[in-house]
Amino acid sequence: MPEPALADGIDRYVALVRATPPAASIETTRLVGDLTGRRYAEDHAPQVARFDTFIAAPGREIALRIFDPGGEGLRPAICYFHGGGFAFGSVESFDIVGAALAEATGAVVASVQYRRLPETDYAGAQADCDAAFAWLGRQAEALSVDPARIAVAGDSAGALLALACGATARPICQLLFYGTFAMNPEAPAYCNTLDPLLTADRVRQYIALFARCGGLDANPAPVDRRDLGALPPTHIVAAEHDPLCPEAVAFAARLEEAGVPTTLRIAPGMIHGFLRAVGVSAAARAELVAAAEAIRPLLSAPAPIEMRKAIA
Repeated sequence: MPEPALADGIDRYVALVRATPPAASIETTRLVGDLTGRRYAEDHAPQVARFDTFIAAPGREIALRIFDPGGEGLRPAICYFHGGGFAFGSVESFDIVGAALAEATGAVVASVQYRRLPETDYAGAQADCDAAFAWLGRQAEALSVDPARIAVAGDSAGALLALACGATARPICQLLFYGTFAMNPEAPAYCNTLDPLLTADRVRQYIALFARCGGLDANPAPVDRRDLGALPPTHIVAAEHDPLCPEAVAFAARLEEAGVPTTLRIAPGMIHGFLRAVGVSAAARAELVAAAEAIRPLLSAPAPIEMRKAIA
């Protein structure tokens, strides 16, 4: 197949990913990801403060990295769930994403270190995400956050976790980047992928892991759900060369059919995972800024009275 025409700087990102030393186990792959994650920032340093904190939950602690862009008065907040195929990724290896998202939106961003598969099941990972969103609401005053203006966001596997969180919590909106919305291992787009990093085999491995760890036990894949109407306003960002792009388009249509205010952006020349390229790609930074602008009116507007009453 011909090489896809990549957006400015994405080839640099692909080269950095491919230069990552190979690892013999999931455990070592995760460590290497943390050790090398800062390389994707290069000279890009978002102007935000950051610190780590922990939620004491039954039988475990959930780590959070807080990115604070500053500002006066009560700010909006975003509870962010990183990607990584449910098995990889962390608040450290996605540090540049959380920082850039906070700077672009002006929102306090809480990046969540949820438990990963296969050491836990999908229910455990989702429980951590849901607990983090609830914690962010409880601690809104301490963080100078408006509890009625908290959004959820996620990329790839994290987009599915954010979506499920949004179905049960009360976020003001959702920002979903190149999510895993269909979970169909035989999707034609996987066989014809031009993405230089997310191959057909890799997609199928992640889907198999998700299914094996109970990811489809309680609910069908998002595109097949019948209870979408209660979801908050949603902005979806897909990537042109991502094999998951067609399911993002299909899911956006399903949301619109359900009456959910939905917008969709297909980022030209982009590949799966391009958020981590914001430090090396001006085009990726521009896409993140555009996504921030898409949700800024929702983050800035007063929350509906019924939502404020529910929180109170």
